Amino acid sequence: MDRRNVTGLNGRIHEALFNSHTGFLIDVACDATRYTVVKPYARFDPALLTDAPATCTGCRTILDTAPGAPRHPADTARECADTLLADADHRGYPPAQDDEGLRLAFARLAPDTGHLRPLFERLARGVYDPQNSYRTQPLYALIREHLTDTLTERALQVPANTPKVLVRYVRYTGGELQAPVGVGDRLTYDGLASGHWPTGTVTAVETSGVLVDFHNGYPPRHYHRHEVPRCFAFKRDRAPHPTPPPAATPRP
Repeated sequence: MDRRNVTGLNGRIHEALFNSHTGFLIDVACDATRYTVVKPYARFDPALLTDAPATCTGCRTILDTAPGAPRHPADTARECADTLLADADHRGYPPAQDDEGLRLAFARLAPDTGHLRPLFERLARGVYDPQNSYRTQPLYALIREHLTDTLTERALQVPANTPKVLVRYVRYTGGELQAPVGVGDRLTYDGLASGHWPTGTVTAVETSGVLVDFHNGYPPRHYHRHEVPRCFAFKRDRAPHPTPPPAATPRP
């Protein structure tokens, strides 16, 4: 996530938060929302970027690093994202990043999130509001952005000495890049012509290509290096193996 100062519609300078890969404006640091910078349904104008210091009172308060100053919303969002990711890792699944998936995760985790519990409970109720249809809480976008950044970092990591084979990786919040393929990664076959989009697991990465197991009862199929980016639409987010629950402490 990128932080840049921008000039708002009222002339005040805000600290704004941007998608690190697309440059899309997510929100501003204060509670004024992104519509203090752009009008609804309008795209962000890069000419609004500025190196001048923030003049918005709310943003200046958040940027104050003195003891007792309010936490930056991006820092709070990162802590929430780390909690969601740890929960997903424990269950062995990539974290859901859509509104409903996040809401269910917040509801499930709220009882055990300590000082974040009131925030998680509020966010779990904030996706749908009958009086303001599909209103999204500002922190949702920031949490989703941090999750996407972390998953992108994971997608770019493969074991050392793995032969370099690249395939497309599409970020949930926008942007795509070429990611290396490693053992255990899941690749989705390009079914644009057939309408069939099976997902297979990489069982070996060799100098000549990769072996992919589609779990259909047949032996893993070998794809030459030049075939991988052509035959596979994208690399999916990695699902780690579920970790065993902590051992119970014996009673005296």
